[in-house]
Amino acid sequence: MKQLSIFALLALFAFSCDFNEMPELRDESQKWALAGYQVDVSGDLEYTSIQDSAYVYALMPNGTFTKTVGDYKLEGKYEQSVSDGLTRYRFEYTTTNSLLIHSCTSGTENYFINSKGQLTGTWDDCDGPKLYFDKK
Repeated sequence: MKQLSIFALLALFAFSCDFNEMPELRDESQKWALAGYQVDVSGDLEYTSIQDSAYVYALMPNGTFTKTVGDYKLEGKYEQSVSDGLTRYRFEYTTTNSLLIHSCTSGTENYFINSKGQLTGTWDDCDGPKLYFDKK
């Protein structure tokens, strides 16, 4: 019985180990993909849904992010804060002069998490579309 217990203990250790020499790296990023946008059309707000978006924010735990729009990519740092009961994100780009920065101010974008859990842009404050992102 003692030998069976030792064998069972060794088998437990053997099967709990990962013998893969190249373990798969875990992606620790937080990814948000464009879900839709809202624009003012003749005084009415119209929402357009997006499927299979290539417009993605990848937020890393170290405070950096990558914004990908199709084949184009921008990088920078982000800050997360909470104010007025909302989680807010401020993205600061390393490149300040780009058509891919959708903001009222140069080189930064401001977002918040809305009541539906979507990352929501503030570009509509200066006549741009309001952008909505779902977490992937």
